[in-house]
Amino acid sequence: MKQITNELISCIDQMTDENVAETRERVNKLFDFIELSITLWGTIPSITIAVEPETNALEDIHSLENETSQKMIVTSSIDDTNLGTPMERKLKGGILKGKHGDIYVPEKIVRMHGFEHGDYIEAIGDRMKDLVFIKRKNSVTKHESNRVEIDYCVITKTSDGLLVADQMITDGKLTRIKLDGESPYQFLISQRDIDNYSLKDGSVVSIAYHESDPLSFRVVWCYPEHTNEYARPEPKPSSFYKDNSAKKENVWTDIELNLLKDKKIVIIGADFRSADFMPLAENGNFTLDIFSGDESKNRIKAAVKNKDLIISASEHSSHRSSGLAKECAKKYKIPFRAAPTSQSSIKKAMIHGIKESYIPFHSFF
Repeated sequence: MKQITNELISCIDQMTDENVAETRERVNKLFDFIELSITLWGTIPSITIAVEPETNALEDIHSLENETSQKMIVTSSIDDTNLGTPMERKLKGGILKGKHGDIYVPEKIVRMHGFEHGDYIEAIGDRMKDLVFIKRKNSVTKHESNRVEIDYCVITKTSDGLLVADQMITDGKLTRIKLDGESPYQFLISQRDIDNYSLKDGSVVSIAYHESDPLSFRVVWCYPEHTNEYARPEPKPSSFYKDNSAKKENVWTDIELNLLKDKKIVIIGADFRSADFMPLAENGNFTLDIFSGDESKNRIKAAVKNKDLIISASEHSSHRSSGLAKECAKKYKIPFRAAPTSQSSIKKAMIHGIKESYIPFHSFF
């Protein structure tokens, strides 16, 4: 702190009628550094701030390139007025491309300050790990970023132990993730992201991907952050957003609720309609697993074993998966129903399959 105090005193001592504006700018930078340092670290790191050179001595900046520790890192490669350089937003964090080398802006810094693609950012510090980032100018190119972020995605565990994200918290309620506003989408969480964020069933995360390539996605944030880093206002646990007050009679009658309670049902095919099917289970207090039908034979066998009912959404099930589902139903003595993919048809198949479980096979086509 004493070093910065001395620097402030030096700036004031050198102020003349001709350099009032320049002095004010230097003093403001020092106070920005103090405030951000306290925010980030709770103290002021040991650092010597170099006085900005006069215009006629700008060539002296180039001598810094050979120094192992820069007193002030000005990341701009095109502007010597210390307005920073445009930040290139990455899926996680951002990059400042500067004349002294590229500098990475951590995700926690981006989120804490609300930095956007194209914002002009200046990095100040004597070591890379001690840099302070200050926005000098707002972006005019943020619309050019192809990065898409989905906030407050809820991680759930599938019946075979995989962690996926297919729901998000919107306006205090759980809703299906739909990339184009219509088609439900499910993100299969990578082991790398699971390990990095210690993810588990119920974790709430932010996911980012390139607009033209959803498969490029990464988990970029976890709420509440396991490293106690700065984050946006933390949502409550995902269980908080489940609407326990929903009127179940709007979906099922009391008789149907008693019939379906604690049952285990699996649907093969039409996984893209899972957003329509899952509320049936949530309001009926039974377990529902949905598969595309493209999974391996062993996986489908494991999924249907010990279930109370198998439903084949035959409009979208392949001949292979439909045949395999029937084979498993016969082998494990599980009722089998074939139905169209509308919610009403699936409901009818569920009630019929559980109520008339003595009938091994039935089609609603």
